[in-house]
Amino acid sequence: MALRSVFSPFTTRSGLLCTALLICTLACSPLSAQSRDRDAKKKDSSEKSASPQQLESRISKAEEQLLSEYLEVANEYYKQDEKEQSIAVLERIAKINPQMPGIRQRMDGIREELLQENGVKLEFDVSKIWMPVAEVQEGKALRLVVTGDYRMDLTTPVTLTGLPTGDPAKDHVGGAPFGALVGMVFTDGKPGDPFLIGGGVEHTPKKSGTLYLRINVPVAAKCRGDLKVQISGAVLPVAKKSR
Repeated sequence: MALRSVFSPFTTRSGLLCTALLICTLACSPLSAQSRDRDAKKKDSSEKSASPQQLESRISKAEEQLLSEYLEVANEYYKQDEKEQSIAVLERIAKINPQMPGIRQRMDGIREELLQENGVKLEFDVSKIWMPVAEVQEGKALRLVVTGDYRMDLTTPVTLTGLPTGDPAKDHVGGAPFGALVGMVFTDGKPGDPFLIGGGVEHTPKKSGTLYLRINVPVAAKCRGDLKVQISGAVLPVAKKSR
């Protein structure tokens, strides 16, 4: 008997099934091979992850780009005469890279420029108690430079506990040398903390308000003389107070 062809119409059902499976296997084999290749590549990629040194290098490059952008913004603020904003951006740079050359010097230079602005010169009558001299702003630095001297006469009973310091309106201020020039910022009529001025000081107010000066002596003292005071920075003369 002659052998039947696998494509013969007389092929059994089982023969047809085997043939179909064979064709399917042959067709799917390339796809399975491609899938295995992809899995192998993924495994190789995961095994070849970046080293700590490479990651650190990427961080350094990212910081360099960020700092360069910050520096451009700081310079642009300065050109627009927004010096305080320029300092704020430079401070961000200093936090990221404290060792960046020239950043501290640049901030100090701009702060010095701010302290030299808005110069106000006046003569302070030492006989006054809390004389108003300028309007100041919260968080913005000012500078006072004082020259001269004065004479004082004081005759008053003194107890063994010393002169009282409880009432700044009539007593001298505790915590500052007796007879020194002191300042105080009044906000909405309420006094702040007194601070020593002496021959000069740089001061940043905690609140906006009016800066007053006085000689640190009791109201009973008789003081004579005038001191030359120069105020600069974030200040306005009292007479030019905006309303």
